[in-house]
Amino acid sequence: MAEVEGIREAIEGEQFGLKKVFAVASGGLHPGMVPALVKGLGNDIVIQAGGGVHWHPKGTKYGAMGLRQAVDAVEQGISLEEYAKTHKELKDVIDKFGVVK
Repeated sequence: MAEVEGIREAIEGEQFGLKKVFAVASGGLHPGMVPALVKGLGNDIVIQAGGGVHWHPKGTKYGAMGLRQAVDAVEQGISLEEYAKTHKELKDVIDKFGVVK
């Protein structure tokens, strides 16, 4: 995730007096990447995980639920694997895509 850290440095640095912006992570993202993205970019980010949501084995609704559950787990300091034990939508997406460390 060195690329993500480089992006973070670029957008958080001085930008000739411009206001700060949200980091936007996009492209090939899925719920299993949420912990690494938050670690690399912080909490003020936009995660555009379209494919990672739509490709949930049970469909888009469940993919959105799995993404929300991944965010909830990170906010609570719980590993995705542990949180998935009681959240089926997250478990399904982890089984499909894995977890990025």
